[in-house]
Amino acid sequence: MNNLYPIFLKIEREPVLVVGGGKVAEQKIKGLLEANADVTVIAPVVSANIEKLAEERKIVLHRRRYESGDVEGVFIVICATNDRDVQEIVFKEARDRKIPVNIADMPDRCTFYLSSVFQKGDLKVAVSTNGKSPTLGKIIRDKIAAEYSDGYPALLGTIGGLRPEIQKTLPDFESRKKLYEHIVQTELKRPHSYSKNYSVEARDDSRSSKNSLSVGKVYLVGAGPGDPELITVKALRLLRSAEVVLYDALISNELLSEVPESAEKIYVGKRAGAHCVKQEEINELLIRKVCEGKCVVRLKGGDPFVFGRGGEELKTLQEAGIEVEAVPGVTAGVGLPTSLGIPLTHREESSSVLFLTGHEAPAKSGEHVDWECVSHVDTIVIYMGVKRLGIITERLIRHGVSASKPVAVIFGGTLPAETVVTGTMENIEERAGEFSTDLPGLIVVGNVVRFFREFTTRESIPAIQEPVSPEVTILERDFFVE
Repeated sequence: MNNLYPIFLKIEREPVLVVGGGKVAEQKIKGLLEANADVTVIAPVVSANIEKLAEERKIVLHRRRYESGDVEGVFIVICATNDRDVQEIVFKEARDRKIPVNIADMPDRCTFYLSSVFQKGDLKVAVSTNGKSPTLGKIIRDKIAAEYSDGYPALLGTIGGLRPEIQKTLPDFESRKKLYEHIVQTELKRPHSYSKNYSVEARDDSRSSKNSLSVGKVYLVGAGPGDPELITVKALRLLRSAEVVLYDALISNELLSEVPESAEKIYVGKRAGAHCVKQEEINELLIRKVCEGKCVVRLKGGDPFVFGRGGEELKTLQEAGIEVEAVPGVTAGVGLPTSLGIPLTHREESSSVLFLTGHEAPAKSGEHVDWECVSHVDTIVIYMGVKRLGIITERLIRHGVSASKPVAVIFGGTLPAETVVTGTMENIEERAGEFSTDLPGLIVVGNVVRFFREFTTRESIPAIQEPVSPEVTILERDFFVE
């Protein structure tokens, strides 16, 4: 059990002793100087960096062995030497004088431990493992940094600026506490938009105060190709702080479970032949919800700007004067082939790659794809093209693509029971047509498709069921989506 008492010490201009002159001592000295301590180092031999600090008069250096009584009058002691005799003497003398002491890498010879620290601005988070594993502490610290480095320091600055006014206006402790809690909870729902314009005088004691901002913000967020673990750290953080989420058909229940229970979740999925909500209605819904002052996340499969109509939503919101931010996602055209060991580019096989839609906007007059140009690309990735697979292969062959060129159609990429159908330009329509599924499909054309078979025969993917045929492979992924 960790029964240490967590505490942050003010050691500015306090005398601190470091015994030792190697790499470990360097690390300790760096942190002490950042805290503006007056550092004295005792060691017969020191590193070049410590030597430089002494030359720059940032520390006091005594090039000698530790002598009895050197701890006298110091605020804390850190011993970073491998000499066991010195370690024991330093520990005993500091303990006898009730001076906090840390003997590096010897937990039983410490009256305090140094933490793994994440700091940004005035925000500082320390992680303790009770001296058992500093390495694990650093890993946890890095996870905290990834989660909290954006936004929270700015919010801390906002609150710090309000503090004098709040203390002057609200002398009662409980009233101040309730206002601070309201400010924090309200502002955390507006990532990266922390307001500095709170009016303390305008606060109504009978109800929660209101933020001076009346319009929220929209985030166009890419959820990745299917596997919920392929969402980005930033996208997941925004999802967890959203007040409204508009989500597509391919968003998993696992990702939706990350949305706060208090948030409004609105399904606006569109699938071929079964459009649920028109794009114009989605645009109107985004504007209506954000004008309610809410943090709105528009969650889209893959990347919002790769055949995801995110550009249309961005334009509509900008024209309406709404603050909007786009958050990239792993697009299916990259994520699916990569997860199957199909490199889109390869020094020997593919020097070019092209993303193509198999389903152009109905409003367009005629076809706008330059098939002659497309046919010269080494690797062609086609979204939303399964229903037009025969037309696509016919036009590519007509413009010079070999009928024996390898092709893969990936159904339900990175999802459970993902299915891959392989063949050539001349037979892929027949092979893919024999496989019936409601899952979306991605088409990959190019010599790089051959790497898939090599990848699967080396058993580099989690599990492969018995093939339906030599051309159809069903994969079992190690997660479940309801």
